[in-house]
Amino acid sequence: MPSVYQPVPRFYLERLTIAAMCNEAMDLHWHDETSQLNYMASVWPLEIVDQDQAEYLLARNETGESVRIRLDLIRNFPTPVK
Repeated sequence: MPSVYQPVPRFYLERLTIAAMCNEAMDLHWHDETSQLNYMASVWPLEIVDQDQAEYLLARNETGESVRIRLDLIRNFPTPVK
């Protein structure tokens, strides 16, 4: 059973949006709620979507496959650049 979504700081959304606009790869570590597996991979953010009362990152991985990552399950989110 999926855990309850915990809202993430707004800078997460800003950082992901910038990465999507610039076609920037991000090295992320996340937990997949469906498979219950943890992943570490480079992904290229495409967009953020609201679904099932949670926010998800839609991205593509190094092989071009689509991935969907629940934002509150990202374990190593990069800090904001100032």
